[in-house]
Amino acid sequence: MIIADFLVDFLIKKKITDIFGIPGGSVLELLYATNRRKNFIKPHLSFHEQNAVFAASGYAVAGKKLGVAYATRGPGITNMVTAITDAYCDSIPLLIITAHSSKKPFNNMRVFADQEIDTVKLFSGITKYCARIDNHKNARYEIEKAYFYAMNGRKGPVVLDFNTKIFFKETNNKKFKIIKNKF
Repeated sequence: MIIADFLVDFLIKKKITDIFGIPGGSVLELLYATNRRKNFIKPHLSFHEQNAVFAASGYAVAGKKLGVAYATRGPGITNMVTAITDAYCDSIPLLIITAHSSKKPFNNMRVFADQEIDTVKLFSGITKYCARIDNHKNARYEIEKAYFYAMNGRKGPVVLDFNTKIFFKETNNKKFKIIKNKF
């Protein structure tokens, strides 16, 4: 099983039936994984990333569960800032899934490669948790940790920014460390 499939299966197990966003090259494998499970989960084209987060917020509030939005890198991610801030202030549990294509650190550069930005620096002040995932061995741990933070205590948004290559990595669930809500 690849990590994109694991992530979508995780959402389905949490009874998430809809996710919202705009496709882009860095998140396409996530969308292909939802298409492979189209009887259980549906991605909605939102026409703007901010609308995707607001739609996920409405879904979370109406369904009393996690809302999920996705975006591609760079400007796609920055378009989400206002809606994520709104969810943070209103304690709405969201998982924001973004992706990047570079493993290299920023070293004080404004942007890196093709519109790459430091998402952790951008979102840390307006989320309960934000992580950049560059190692596939940390993927399950980060997914479970993000869900825990979004749904426990004072609820709120979390952001996971995946290296797009990780979506394609094969994974064996038994190799992952099992977490017991010790965050």
